[in-house]
This record gives sequence, C-alpha cells and structure tokens, in this order.
Amino acid sequence: MPRYGTINSDYIASWFQREDPGGPMWALNLMQYRERAEYADGRETDLTGAEADDVYAPHEHLAAVESRIILLAPVVHHLRGDDRRWDRIAIAQYRDRMALIEMNSSKEFQTDEQHKDAGMEFTIVMGTFPVDGDPVPRQESAVDTDQLMLLQVVGDVDAPDLAESFEATRIGRFWVEDRFIGDHRTFAEARFDLISPDAAAALTAGEFVHDDTGYALIVDPTMDEVARSLTDPARVLF
Repeated sequence: MPRYGTINSDYIASWFQREDPGGPMWALNLMQYRERAEYADGRETDLTGAEADDVYAPHEHLAAVESRIILLAPVVHHLRGDDRRWDRIAIAQYRDRMALIEMNSSKEFQTDEQHKDAGMEFTIVMGTFPVDGDPVPRQESAVDTDQLMLLQVVGDVDAPDLAESFEATRIGRFWVEDRFIGDHRTFAEARFDLISPDAAAALTAGEFVHDDTGYALIVDPTMDEVARSLTDPARVLF
C-alpha cells in the first residue's frame, strides 16, 4: 500500500463491474512532496521529494497502455483550500479506466513506482470526465503564452466560479466521478481557466480563504494539452 494516500478500493472495484470501460478518463493529480525523498528500503539519497517524483515520471508506462500526461504544472499560489499546500498538479489522460489497472499491474511500473513513494508526501488523484454539453474550448495552451492557469476543484457544482469575476479563457470543465487515492473527501467538479498575469495578481492580492471542501490554485504549466485533449482525444492520446 502506498504511504502517500488511501486507496479507494470500492471505486476501483466498480470498474470491473462495468460492461464498457468508458474512456478516455482524465486523472487529475494534486501532489505534495516530501522535503527530502525517503525510500521505504532506507537507502540514503540526496534527492528532494520532487526530484524523486521526476525520476518516477511514468511517460513510458503510460504510453504502453495508450495513455499520456497532458498537464504538468507547479503550483505558484493557493487561493482557497485547507491547510495542505500542493506543490504540483498533473493530468494523465488514460485510454479508459482499465488502462490504469493495466499500467499498475506491470512489473516495470511497480519497480519505478518506488521513486514516487519516496518523494510523495500526499496526493489526491481523481477520475474526471468532460461535462456533457459544454462548448468546445478555444485551442489555447498556457505553455504557448504568458498566461497562467486557474484550477478550481469544488465539492458542489453550484459553488461560485472565480473565473466569472474577471477575463478568463475556460479550457475545460470536468465532473469528478470519484477519487481513487487520497483521503475521505469527494469532489464534484474541476474547472480549468487560462488567466493573464494581471488577473493572477488581482486574485493573489486577496486573502487566502480556508475551505475544507475544495481548492483554488494558480499554476504555471510546463505542459498543457487540456483544451486540445477535449477536441480530439485520439490525436492527443495516440
């Protein structure tokens, strides 16, 4: 069992009861790292937690199950949430739910996963899917511009939307089916918007809002294919 969160066995077991594995699935990761990597076998290391996770980087394992990372973004500011401070977020776009099972069953993956276990203090990973009926997002990426990204993870779909108070480009809205690792909480929706540095400055000028039901984060992506993944999943994945 991993040290960085509790596996939601009931949710994962439900995948095996489905007639159709359903996909793609966008797995949203919120990640908090150890200051220094701590390997379970007690080996000495000079790696930071983030560096150990970079060693883990599962690009090849994802590709083996027709999946890939579409978002990787360090967190630069916390606007809303509990006392936990996230270091990085990511999205792995899986071919379908069962692709995750296939990847985790691989001996090669299990060998490399030790680096994630060493570096990760805590993570929440949730299975998300695009909200039906939303308009096709503009094909913009934070990596191609000087824009930042606003991520809102809310516990109620009716929760106020911060992006409505200033100019923002919505690049994706996803409903959260459930978490497959994390804590006891469930979430309802994840919203992604591109915002200008000025808008980010205006948001960060306000006070942090304590909220045990969700998060609002400003991140600076080093990889961002969120909008493109929604218009043509096959092109992005394969």
